[in-house]
Amino acid sequence: MHSDEPTAIDEATLRDYLADRLPPEGSARVEKALRDSASLRARLEDVRDDREDFQLHSLGAIWRRARLTCPTRQQLGSYLLDALDPELGDYFRFHLEVVECPFCRANLADLEAQGAAASAASASRSRQQRILKSSAHLLGDDAV
Repeated sequence: MHSDEPTAIDEATLRDYLADRLPPEGSARVEKALRDSASLRARLEDVRDDREDFQLHSLGAIWRRARLTCPTRQQLGSYLLDALDPELGDYFRFHLEVVECPFCRANLADLEAQGAAASAASASRSRQQRILKSSAHLLGDDAV
């Protein structure tokens, strides 16, 4: 029996192939064997179906993992400022409140916290300036 026969490729190798853990030459060997053998392709499907991470490679899982429906952080900032087209704003509201996307909700909470901190810092600077101006006459002409 030739070493490139499909039987020389065991289930562990097929699992590693599916997980992209083989070195390039190993992947090439498996791919060539898959092209040449219907029985190996069937075994590959069996291994794929039996994997614990089978659903990780579904279209829905890939869609969620790549966050294809999620707004960018910049868009979320515009959403907070109510500076979006109304239809896009409605979609983001749906995405955040109905879908409850944890990634986007975390981003939004972070942006809200940053906005609150910036607001507090600005108020503090403004208060300092008012105090300095109101007491400038006590410090003399050189103070301001």
